[in-house]
This record gives sequence, structure tokens and C-alpha cells, in this order.
Amino acid sequence: MNKIILSIETTTDICSVSLFNEKKLLSIKENSDRQHSRLLALFTDEIFKDLNMKIDTLDAIALSIGPGSYTGLRIGLSFAKGIGFSLNKPIIPVDTMESFNYTIQDSHYFIVIHAYKDYFFIQEYKNGQKFKDIIFDTLDSIKEQINIYGYSPKNSKNNIIKIGPSSINIANVAYDNYEQYICNDIKSITPNYIKPIQFKEKNS
Repeated sequence: MNKIILSIETTTDICSVSLFNEKKLLSIKENSDRQHSRLLALFTDEIFKDLNMKIDTLDAIALSIGPGSYTGLRIGLSFAKGIGFSLNKPIIPVDTMESFNYTIQDSHYFIVIHAYKDYFFIQEYKNGQKFKDIIFDTLDSIKEQINIYGYSPKNSKNNIIKIGPSSINIANVAYDNYEQYICNDIKSITPNYIKPIQFKEKNS
């Protein structure tokens, strides 16, 4: 399967875009300043120009679909859908937790992704597989004395074994599950927010 995939990760403060040809990394651009709306299109354009390739040579777009930042997920999905619709290319939605899990070699552990303040998306794993449902809570809710992998802001103090969100892992999961995950009906794809977004009511 010789597939060219554009991979996108925008679920945290990191904007990561990479291009692969059958699991071979051709180019990657990343930034951690939470400037997804400004950098996503720029990074994509620069990658194709640097490689002297046309964007219509793509076979699919792999996208980190959540859980994660509401804004980051929305920006990433909107951009991926824009490319998909304009070029008639499918999208491969990848569970963000599974992209983190791709690099872990452990038996019983948690993967966490920072949401806001002291709250995290928390997923328990056993032998590489999800165990129980994902929860939205603080790290204090984890009572087991086992390893915690994942990502949180640069200055936070906790016991997390850091794994940086990256479009590389998104692409690896996408290639491994290409036929199972690929979606041609890109209009139907929605972000995996996990926790419903609550908007404050304006004072009348």
C-alpha cells in the first residue's frame, strides 16, 4: 500500500503537520505557541513547496480527532475537511489517546491529556488496550500506583511521563488502521470532545 498521507495534530497547544509516503516521514513542521489558525495552512503549504510536490498527490488526510482542546479540534477538523472537500480526498480520524498509546510499552497504565485548569482526559489501559471508559477529572482521581503517560502544559508540576503530541504518531496509527479508519463521507466526521462544552450565559 503506497499511500501519501498528510498528518495533522492540533488537539493541544502544539500544532504539528507532517507528510508521509508509506510510513516514511518526508517532512514535519511543529510549533507549541498555540497558533493553529495561523500556522496550519502555512505549515502545509511550506511542506509541499519544500518537497516540490503538489497537494493533489495526497491519498488521504490523517487527523487527530480528540479528545483535546475544543478550539484546536475545531480548527484541525475544519482545515482537514477543507482539503478533503476541495481535492475529493478521504480523512482518517485518529483517536488522540491511541496516538499517544502507539509509543508506550507497558502493561497497566494511564494516558492523560490536559484539558484546562487542573482537569484532564484520563484513559486507563491494560496490555495496550483501553480499559474502562475515559473520564474527565483531576489527576487526584487516579488512585492506582501505576505509570501515568501523557501531556500537560510546560510549567505544570505532576508525575506525568511526558509524551509530546505529534502528527508522526497520528500517521503511524492511520497507516496501521488505514482500511478500518478511512472515511470518505467526511461531512459526517465530528470531533471527539468527550466533555460537553459549556458556555457562560451573558448578563441580560
